[in-house]
Formats: sequence, structure tokens, C-alpha cells
Amino acid sequence: MTADGAAGDGAAAGDGAGDGAAAYGPLWGEATGHAVRAFPVSGVPMPVEFLAALVRVKRAAALANAELGLLGAAEAAAITAGCDQVLAGGLWDQFPVDTYQTGSATSSNMNANEVVAALARRHDPSVTVLPHEHVNRCQSSNDVVPTAMRVATAVALRTDLVPALRTLRDTLAEKAVEFRDVLKIARTHLQDATPMRLGQEFHGWAGQLERAVPRVEAAVTELSELPLGGTAVGTGLNAHPGFAAKVCARLAADLGIGFHETANHFCGQSTLDGMVSAHAAVTTAALALHKIGCDIRLLATGPRAGLGELRVPDVKVSSSIMPGKVPPSVIESLTMAVARVVGNDATVRFAQTGSVLELNVMMPVAIDAALQSTRLLAAAVRNTDAQCVRGLEATDRGPANVRGSVMLTTALSPHIGYHAAAEITRDALATGDDIPTAAARHGVTRAQFGAWVDPHTMTGPTDHP
Repeated sequence: MTADGAAGDGAAAGDGAGDGAAAYGPLWGEATGHAVRAFPVSGVPMPVEFLAALVRVKRAAALANAELGLLGAAEAAAITAGCDQVLAGGLWDQFPVDTYQTGSATSSNMNANEVVAALARRHDPSVTVLPHEHVNRCQSSNDVVPTAMRVATAVALRTDLVPALRTLRDTLAEKAVEFRDVLKIARTHLQDATPMRLGQEFHGWAGQLERAVPRVEAAVTELSELPLGGTAVGTGLNAHPGFAAKVCARLAADLGIGFHETANHFCGQSTLDGMVSAHAAVTTAALALHKIGCDIRLLATGPRAGLGELRVPDVKVSSSIMPGKVPPSVIESLTMAVARVVGNDATVRFAQTGSVLELNVMMPVAIDAALQSTRLLAAAVRNTDAQCVRGLEATDRGPANVRGSVMLTTALSPHIGYHAAAEITRDALATGDDIPTAAARHGVTRAQFGAWVDPHTMTGPTDHP
């Protein structure tokens, strides 16, 4: 162990990029070692997305400190090189601190400081780079961690979840066009309603995702307000007044998101308001996907004893006892992902209770929950799009249901009155006759019925999806 508390440089490892602990030995030092001993809880380290964001903050901080004259050019170059080496991948095993650690994630911040410092010294042995004095300059765990949390979540939402939602939205819209002329009976209260077109049903689902996307994009905008620069409690002690703005500008340029320094550091680093709001947008999208998935699954029940209006693709995940069974397995996978997101939403919301006075002390679990939700939901959406929705087929069951529906009497009401139409409905249900036959017994001729009852016109304007 070196005097500054960082680990020794370990075994020689060539250029070292991506070689990990097997090549280097531990790059972390005393603070990380204490954390590993203190928190043997889950065996699950912090998410890589968060660690990458944390290292990006360290990289931008080194360059900002150099511009401000707080770091020498050689020191900043060495730190930047160390950060780049981590971001290249292969060194994530150097970040062993458990997710269930100190609530400010100070241990993860120090872990990053120690690893980057060790890599910086390897890059340029002629300079002295220390975890606290150089890598952590103008920073505190209390502003760096909530900053990295927001950066990681915003990036994950923008680059992973939003594209997945857009793709599925577009697929549903394409299916709405494909099925625009397929008549079916709508259902309200799970009972027969008036005719509609299958394409209209898909149009409704596409509309849910059309609205989910801007909600998630708004969450990215909210998360772009960063608390960096507040240091320990929001006062900015030990930070240069121009430091945070420079770091935020670099993060914005590197990641293409409008990151900027918060106007209220005391709010920014003592609460999880932005994370709670952002995860709510994710949860709303997840619940929309649950509705869509369950509707598809319900319409695909059968093949003979269910509704059977849709046919889901066979992904070859069948029954262990019933030959030829084609369960909606991909939809089931999606609904379980949604269940996890809903559970994570409860975690993020409860983590807000860790906001006491000047610091939230439940940040690690909120970070883990939010990033898991984003990663998991995006993957489930992509899979649902590729292996289910794209291959959905309409059957002839929907049009057949329209021909036999008793709710066609709804179109008779304007001509003969609601109560007379209800009598025809009850007659048809009691006798098993079709509606034209029952209507004729109540004085509605076949010609009148044909003129008044047209399932196609009952679905609305023809130019509507």
C-alpha cells in the first residue's frame, strides 16, 4: 500500500486496456479495501452504467481543473488516460464495492478515485497522482454520486429505452395499417361492444407508446440538471466557482445531453426528486406495455376455446406435456419485466425517505433499481417487438364474431329507439337467432336492416386508422 492510501501498481500488464484484475492485481487501495470488508452483503457491485458515468465525471473534472490551473497538464493527462482505460472496458472487476454500502456511495467514489489514480501513475510514473488530492479535486461524494446517478440514468433512458419504445411504437403503427380492414367486435367490461377494426385497436396501442416516449424524454431533460459543485452540503466548499460549469459542459459535449449545473445545490444533492420523477415515467411506460401485452395475449387465447382473433408467433417454447401448444411466452416475459419495474419504482420512491437534511443516504439502491428498470424494460421491449408483435397474424375469428354479434342492434337505436333495440337483443340471445332474423320479428325488414346496420360504417370514418 502506498503512502497516499492507493494500492500498489500490481503485476506488469503490457498496455493493460481491458485486462482486469487478472493482469493488474488490485488497483484500488485502502478505502476500497475497507468497503469490501465492511459490506459483504449482496455480492452485487454497483451497475457498470453508473461506474462509467462516475469515471466520466472524473475525466471531465481533471480537464476542468487543468483549465482552472488547479492541476498540472501532466497530472490531468495522466488522469484522463486512466479514465479512458477504464471506459475502454475490461476493468470493471476493479470496482468490487457492494451495492448495499454507505448510503452516499462514498465507497464507490473512493474506489473510482483509487483506480483512476493507480492507472494514472502507470500511464506516467513521473507524476504524482493521488486519489483525494488530484482525482477528487473540487469534489465530494455528496455531489459527485448524485451527479453520476443522473448522468447514468439519463444516458440509459436516451440511448436504450427511448429507441426501443420508438421501434415498438412504429411496429404497432405498421400493424394498424396492415389490419385496418379487419372487422372485429370491441369489448368493454370484457363483454361484446360495437364493431371496430383490428387496426384501430393497434392504433390505440401505438398511441400509448407515442405518448410514453416524450414522457421519458422529459425525464432525461429533468435529469440533466446536475448538482456537481455543491461538494459536501451544497455550499461549494473547496470547489472553484467555475469548476462545475466546465465539467457539465464537457459531459454535455461528450454525451450529447444538455447537462448543466443546478441553480439550487441544496435541493439537487439532498433529494431524489428527479430520480423519482424519471422512474415514474419509466413505470408509466412499463404499465402501458403491460396493457398492450395483456391485450394481445387475451386476443390470442385459443386456438379453439378462446377469443382467437390474433395468432402469436411460435417461438418453440412449448408445453412439456401438451403437444403443439403455443403459449404467449414472449408476452409473459414482458409482463415479468414490468413486474420488476413496478417493484423498482417502489424502491426508488422509498429511497426518497433517505433524504434527511443535507443528504440522501439511499442513493446506491435507487441507482441500482433505476438502471435495472431501464436496462430490463428496454431489452424486454426489443424482444417483444422482434419475436412477437412483428409476427402477429389476424385470424378470421374477428369478422365472424361481427356477423354474429348482438351488439349490432346499437345501430338500430336511432331508428327504432333504445328499448325496442334492446328487445331485439334479448330475443336474439334467447333464441340463438342472428340479429336480422330477430329484428324481422319486431318489424324491421331485411331491407331496413341492411340500410341501417353496416358494421363498416359503425367503425367510424374510413380515413381513420
